[in-house]
Amino acid sequence: MKKVLLTLALACFAMAANAQFILGGQLGFNTNGGTYTQENANPVWDAPNNKAMNFTIAPTISYVLNDNMQVGLSLLYATGSTTNFMQAAYALNQEAWTKTSNTMFAVSPYFRYYFAQAGKFNFFCEAALTFGVSPRSKHHDFSNAPAPLGFDDSYDGNTSMSFLSLSITPGVNYKFNDKWSADCYIDLAGLAFTHSSVKTYAGFGATNPDELISTDVTNTFGLNVDASAQTLNAHLGNFRIGFNYHF
Repeated sequence: MKKVLLTLALACFAMAANAQFILGGQLGFNTNGGTYTQENANPVWDAPNNKAMNFTIAPTISYVLNDNMQVGLSLLYATGSTTNFMQAAYALNQEAWTKTSNTMFAVSPYFRYYFAQAGKFNFFCEAALTFGVSPRSKHHDFSNAPAPLGFDDSYDGNTSMSFLSLSITPGVNYKFNDKWSADCYIDLAGLAFTHSSVKTYAGFGATNPDELISTDVTNTFGLNVDASAQTLNAHLGNFRIGFNYHF
């Protein structure tokens, strides 16, 4: 029995020593904003333009089974915020704005099959089972107008979302060298089944803001119906690019 266990242990060690693992992922960030100036006012006044920020990180680890197949796991964290400024307040030498922040988390085991090669380009289809959640958004309203018109309120949004998606997405891998490569996914051409659930709460101003009002469950099947891609469209877009390091 000891010899059998020792043999299995040595076999596992040999497989691990010869295994090829790939670390990769996607990282995205964008922001915009600016300044609005009322030049013909007396006195001239400035106000910030509306601004937005989005950040996405999606690390991936995969194991190469052979030249045509690999399995892996992707994690995702995405966050974004928009701030709308009330320019009329700045004309009165005051400050007033509303800010909305959103986050999303997802985990996705996947299987990839390479079906064609052209030089350094390798074409694949990837089947993924994705579970994600988007908690209620966070809101902050502020105005420093003289009392009783001023306010400073923080509260949760009215809806949250969760989804489970089984999708098949085409893509292409470009190999720079033996250690580095890049993936490009084409979500527009994906085939998927998605089960999504949106919960609505009483929200800000209600006696019980956390009271659950309704649950809207939707099942969808077809081309380009991947809920994860739709929900993250503002963060990733329909074409996603990731970079990989090969051990």
